[in-house]
Amino acid sequence: MAMDPVVVVGGGLAGLTAARRLHDLGYPVRVFEAEPEIGGRVRTRRHPDGFLIDRGFQILLSAYPALRRNVDLEAIGARPFDSGALVWTGKRRVPLRNPWRHPRGIVRDITSPVFGVADKVRLARWGVETSRAPWTTIAEAAVATDDRSILGELRAMGFSEAFLDRFARPFWGGITLDRSLSVSAGGARFTTKMFLEGDAVLPRDGVAALPRAIAAGLPAGTIETSTPVEALVIEGYRATGVRVGGTTVPAAAVVVATDPPTAARLTGFPTIPTDGVGCVTVYLASGTDPGIGTLLTIDGTGRQAVNHIAPLSAVQPAYAPEGQHLLAAVLLGEEAVSRDDDDNARVALESAREMLQLEDLRVVEVVPVPFALYRQVPGIHRRLPDATTGVEGLVLASDATVDASVNGAITSGEDAAHAVRMTIGDNLGSESSSWSLD
Repeated sequence: MAMDPVVVVGGGLAGLTAARRLHDLGYPVRVFEAEPEIGGRVRTRRHPDGFLIDRGFQILLSAYPALRRNVDLEAIGARPFDSGALVWTGKRRVPLRNPWRHPRGIVRDITSPVFGVADKVRLARWGVETSRAPWTTIAEAAVATDDRSILGELRAMGFSEAFLDRFARPFWGGITLDRSLSVSAGGARFTTKMFLEGDAVLPRDGVAALPRAIAAGLPAGTIETSTPVEALVIEGYRATGVRVGGTTVPAAAVVVATDPPTAARLTGFPTIPTDGVGCVTVYLASGTDPGIGTLLTIDGTGRQAVNHIAPLSAVQPAYAPEGQHLLAAVLLGEEAVSRDDDDNARVALESAREMLQLEDLRVVEVVPVPFALYRQVPGIHRRLPDATTGVEGLVLASDATVDASVNGAITSGEDAAHAVRMTIGDNLGSESSSWSLD
């Protein structure tokens, strides 16, 4: 008698990774995705004018351990940003490049007016310390040390207010979507390590290439899109299936791999974090080269509506049709998320024209993302739920079990597959013990 499938609720990075791992271990799998396409919060669409529009500005860090284990970045045509940033001072853009990648720029960067030499020495020391650490996730970086806020960490290290305002707030604030730097320092520590070990990259077909690459190893018919799961079926203390379209689908185990708010609604577990932070990405096009190469431009003044501008098509030419340039201008905070698209388009266009000193810009599309990630306050990683839930056969696969990042989501999918195996035992299928792409 054939065993019931393992049902995965959600076709984002966590769910697809869990499904792919389970399939490779020999388990029958069904994936139900509520949206018309897979990817969850990692999606891309083709604009009628030929531009690639991601669901908000997103980058992949090539050094992410879980990413390296599960995806061949070369196969999806990943191309890198330059390692560093341009800091808008209110008058000009000042380059700050990674000295490990650009040693010839050390003298120039040390004498840069953005912040002082002492801060640059502290930043170099921070880089050495993080590069030597064994962390493989943000969560590990957070719990392995005194988990305080990014702001508290940097002030304890002696960084000046000029450094905090001109570099730390726009740079790490852009990564965590919180310019106040009140979130866990684990994110700053771990991403610093990742930037030193690898690159920020964009795939040839947009970030949606990532979930597609993970899903490519699944048999046809495994994933059912536009199919929301209405409820979990729990009998006694065991998950036995899900309700889809008013019908019960039996399952050997159920993996809940949705976004955190949906996972909290389906399971009722109070430890799943639902306090989210959002952002708005305004995609801008120009027929003129913006002149910033492949460097991110960040607002070092704190006075612009835009926190940072990413030269998407300079990094990955496939993002724009020939003769055009595509940039992503990112606005942070509740004020931006609550504004309407027309207002966000207007303020982003004004900011970008000033920061780039370029009038030849037009708005292509405005993409608000009210829940981009959950707020990773200090101490939260110690309180997150495990993949195992206490309900037999019910497993969580979500960045809410590891940390709010692409690396955390993929890692959680690996953890969930392992938890299923421990729950229901080995299947008769052949096990691959070397699935990793390392």
